[in-house]
Amino acid sequence: MKKICVICSGWHYPYQFYNAMNNQKIPKGWDISMFCISHRNYKYAKIEKENRKFVGSRAYLDEQLYTSIITDIDIEYLNWNYKEYPNTIGDWGCFNQWLSEYDYNLYDLFLFTHDDNLILSCNWLSDIINSKNYDNWEILSNSSGAPKGWLRGSCEFFKPSILKKLGGKFDLSEVKLKRINEKFGAQNLNELSDWNKTVTPLMNFIHNNNISIHFSSNWYRVSKYCIEGERGYISNTTGNNTISENEGLSKLNVLK
Repeated sequence: MKKICVICSGWHYPYQFYNAMNNQKIPKGWDISMFCISHRNYKYAKIEKENRKFVGSRAYLDEQLYTSIITDIDIEYLNWNYKEYPNTIGDWGCFNQWLSEYDYNLYDLFLFTHDDNLILSCNWLSDIINSKNYDNWEILSNSSGAPKGWLRGSCEFFKPSILKKLGGKFDLSEVKLKRINEKFGAQNLNELSDWNKTVTPLMNFIHNNNISIHFSSNWYRVSKYCIEGERGYISNTTGNNTISENEGLSKLNVLK
């Protein structure tokens, strides 16, 4: 029996995400384990989202994502393993916290994802595993990064072979910002920009070692399987990324 391991950063707690992952169709011969690496209790996310009004052409996508805030009890009811960890570094930092307690060699495929991602298909995992290109990559990103070809760190599949090459953890040495004991999100998108540096050592390693990366789409934050949130919300957008995002949303016929 092969095993896929889903590891998510627990911060926003939209019920849609956790339920959609639990409802994924798993190919025959595969099993799934799901872990929520929580950096704050759900009650703070609930306070943050209460009475928030979504506006603009993407408003209904955020409304679809945040139909309700899930509790830690309901997360476990939906077959997730839930545990709170110190709120140090997001992105790959959550993965390192998981790696400090579990053996990655027990799994055949990993999905590392944020929980502010709107899942569009229950066939996502089965399509990835059954794809004819499955053996041709070590990393599969949900969407194109910025600059194009870079990883966002918010929704990627990893083979255990790349984790072995990385020495079983991600290099976070370039990141200075930590948010230990912080319970609420940053008010400005740029406040967390230092966390983007988690990607730089990884991309340098990829380029220096000819690691094969594939992308599920050519759009930023958008594929037919998943629309990635930007610091919690689909409606958030920055700079030139908006053009690529809107193109992807339009192609999927989900932009009103």
